Amino acid sequence: MSSKPPGLAQRLKSPASVSRAGREEILSPLAASIAAAVLAWTVIAVYGPSLSFGFVLDDHRFVGDPRVQSSGHVWEYFTSYVWSQFAGGPASFYRPAFALWMRINFILNGTSPWGWHLLSIVKHLSVAVLLGLLVWSLLRDRVAALIAATLFVLHPAQTESVAWTTVPDPLMSAAVLGSLLLYLKYESAYAGQVSAGGQFDVRRPHKKSRKVRSQSTVPSRALWIAASAAACLAALMTKETAVVVPAIIFTVCLITPANSFARESAELENVGSRVATAFRETLPFLGVSLVYLVLRVNALGGRISPLTQHIPWSTVLLSWPATLWFYVKVLLWPVRPRAFADTNLADTFTLRGVLLPGLAVCCAVVVLVGGCVWAGKVARRDLPGREAAGVVRALLLGALLVVLPILPALNLNALNPGDYLHGRYTYLSLAGLMLLAATGWHLAGWRLAKKWRIVLLLAAGLVAVAFGIFTIQQESMWKDDLTVFTVAHQCAPNNAPVAQSLARANVQVALDLDEAGRCDEAMPIFDQATQQYPQDWFAWAGRAECLVKLNNLPGAEQSLHRAFELSHEPRVAEQWQQVRAMMGLPPAPIR
Repeated sequence: MSSKPPGLAQRLKSPASVSRAGREEILSPLAASIAAAVLAWTVIAVYGPSLSFGFVLDDHRFVGDPRVQSSGHVWEYFTSYVWSQFAGGPASFYRPAFALWMRINFILNGTSPWGWHLLSIVKHLSVAVLLGLLVWSLLRDRVAALIAATLFVLHPAQTESVAWTTVPDPLMSAAVLGSLLLYLKYESAYAGQVSAGGQFDVRRPHKKSRKVRSQSTVPSRALWIAASAAACLAALMTKETAVVVPAIIFTVCLITPANSFARESAELENVGSRVATAFRETLPFLGVSLVYLVLRVNALGGRISPLTQHIPWSTVLLSWPATLWFYVKVLLWPVRPRAFADTNLADTFTLRGVLLPGLAVCCAVVVLVGGCVWAGKVARRDLPGREAAGVVRALLLGALLVVLPILPALNLNALNPGDYLHGRYTYLSLAGLMLLAATGWHLAGWRLAKKWRIVLLLAAGLVAVAFGIFTIQQESMWKDDLTVFTVAHQCAPNNAPVAQSLARANVQVALDLDEAGRCDEAMPIFDQATQQYPQDWFAWAGRAECLVKLNNLPGAEQSLHRAFELSHEPRVAEQWQQVRAMMGLPPAPIR
């Protein structure tokens, strides 16, 4: 005895239909707009204190870069590396688009820290908007988009990338998310089966309109894919991490092709056909990556990635578990600042240094992969084809964005010697994590009653409030260089570059005291710096300046002699000869 297909009333009463209706009633379009505006003002309020902060760390170099301060140097951004204007600058960073962004900042703000910090906040908000749009394009869920944007923009680990104005990660992440959004638009045009809302429609087009639709989508397809590839190139020229974009596109095309949930399922295609299709879709991104590599090799003197240190590969490999565990903690437990950390190099296999963090990372990977696979199966089983496609693709994109951007940070020999662990490297990964959180909310919307969804929403709100509190606490460390390295030294007491930078920051304080005519207060600081770091010529030169004002010319001559031996700076040599002349001594031979 055959059973009749369920009628319309029965289908509307199904759990999926009821859940979807309830989910849509939680937040109307007007309420969503109001919530987005409130979120924007909340972010401005949370990061408002940073508007009164000064420049820190690399900010001083970028603001003082002659190529940034004056016009006519734009072409140099594309033909030289970032620090080429400074003697001894590391030839390891090729970021012309980021240098162009610095030039725009200087045109708009000059040397005013307030304007630079304001643009940094706006840039961070823009990334959150793009993340929300990506969630919306995949899930068509207003609450999910707001959850992702809120948790991302308020995550405490982002303070390093916002309060420090010359961090390239937000600009790079904006270009990456923009590239992915544009690619999804291209896929929609390519499918030729787009609903009014913009998602893939599993219904076949009528035969009469197929030819017309195909003709109308060809130009838009070319424009969308060209724009997506251009955004990918912009991301690459902002920071090297964007090299993961072609891998993301290829994986998405391979595992979740646009028609994989249609009636004529792509699952029927063989593996070779899928790989060929995915490779073809990735070609524009491989093309712009090749252009980037050619320009990069030219700017870096024939090298793709010059080494900044020479750690044995055995040590690098043994250090990966602890390095990855550091980034897992940044993502999931941001209760304290992790902008700096002690080095975790492991020369030998140990329980605490290798095995335990390795097991912890493996557990995190199992949870990530297992959770995504389980959620994908639930979506395929319980959701209509179009909704399931969005959920599965969001899970895949989220997982890829969590994992892949961290992998370049494992190349320890291309990072700062002794100081290669920084929370800012998780900026784009956090976008992927919040995409997964939003997808989890969306999937729950199909399975839970409305009251339980409200409970989940309140829980997300509490997490956002906690994030905001921690962000306010942690952003204060970026007030000035001395505060940055004081807090950094507390968090990473065994980090030698941080300790030396703290000493250099104290020397700058001493120089300010010297300028104010308070050399008696400045001398103990200079003496401590030269005792702790006798190879720091800057401290010796500052000490000499104070000794001259204290009329201790022999001490000043000895300090300048030492400063010149360490630095061979012409200006130090000139000051040294002047002091010798004041003492009635002949000019010293300069070698």
